Amino acid sequence: MLTRRMGSAEAWRDTKVGMWAWLLQRVAAVGLVAVIAAHLKNPFARPVQAALLALVLFHGLLGVRAILLDFGLPVRWHRLLFLLALLVGVVAFAAFWRWRWY
Repeated sequence: MLTRRMGSAEAWRDTKVGMWAWLLQRVAAVGLVAVIAAHLKNPFARPVQAALLALVLFHGLLGVRAILLDFGLPVRWHRLLFLLALLVGVVAFAAFWRWRWY
């Protein structure tokens, strides 16, 4: 039986927030495939553009979070990084989307 110590760099994968971040990143990846297909059919549809931007930001920022944790950031940071990824994604989406309207 394999066990992990909570002090190891890999321990974040066993946490609830880590599990949800992983799962949401995979859901975003599947959503990206569907949205990219819709975007190729009609690249000027505003809802498709919004979904594409949101999913790319979400998937990418959760990927950056996972990379930072893989490089050995302490396990206690996993929840903060998850919330920070969500916050940065929302702010970036709002800023970019507002800029696109002008």
